[in-house]
Amino acid sequence: MQQTPLDLTRVFELEPHGPDTYLGESPPYAWGRIYGGLVIAQALWAATQTVDRSHRVHSLHAYFILGGDLAEPVRYEVDRIRNGRSFTTRRVVARQSGGAILSLACSFQVEEEGPETQSASFPEGVHPPQKFVLDAGIERADVKGMVDGPGSMAWARFPGPVGDDPRLGACVLAYLSDMNAIEAIVSTHPVGRPPEAEWGETFMSASLDHAMWFHRPSAPGDWVLLDLRGHGLVGHRGLATGLVFCANGTHVATIAQEGLLRDRKP
Repeated sequence: MQQTPLDLTRVFELEPHGPDTYLGESPPYAWGRIYGGLVIAQALWAATQTVDRSHRVHSLHAYFILGGDLAEPVRYEVDRIRNGRSFTTRRVVARQSGGAILSLACSFQVEEEGPETQSASFPEGVHPPQKFVLDAGIERADVKGMVDGPGSMAWARFPGPVGDDPRLGACVLAYLSDMNAIEAIVSTHPVGRPPEAEWGETFMSASLDHAMWFHRPSAPGDWVLLDLRGHGLVGHRGLATGLVFCANGTHVATIAQEGLLRDRKP
């Protein structure tokens, strides 16, 4: 985990760069590549700029193509697939000089009144975090001993203000959502999760694709609990799925991610 504080206050300040095109910058992540959650969040924010404010994102599906280079900005090109009265669809390609690094599709729905139910339950016995570490600039507190089977559970909070636009809450959730899926996948490996200091010597890992469904709004500065489960490995690919809750037990989002996990050769 990266313990050095990062300034994330400007990650959503995208610069217009032509019709439906935006540039985004990255803070200097310690591992030398752009954090995948940042690219997803900035791509979603770029798409949001082209959608009527009465429509809110309800789902996204993304493919990670190449690791992002910290030394150059990311260019987000938005394609207006469809503008509908109820639903709006966008596609975003994130590019750097080496080519596309991410492809993302997202859908927005006009706010509608209707029945609201919740069947997902907040995990019993999980208490709010008392202390945290910094990981990708995120305030993170792992929850130990509460996962039944392979998985990963952690509290996360986006530090600092991000502005007063309510649509940013979904982008903050997107940033947080890439935090612990790989760890849930690693928990299904026969050797288990290695100590933090030995992670890079044990595995080569990468996120392959990522999906999110946004159910309810959340405040950008609040703690959320990411409760993910690992579902095994095939061909060095593993799948993690999970739920995101606010501290009051409200189910705000659902996540699915496929990741690549290879053993490091001696």
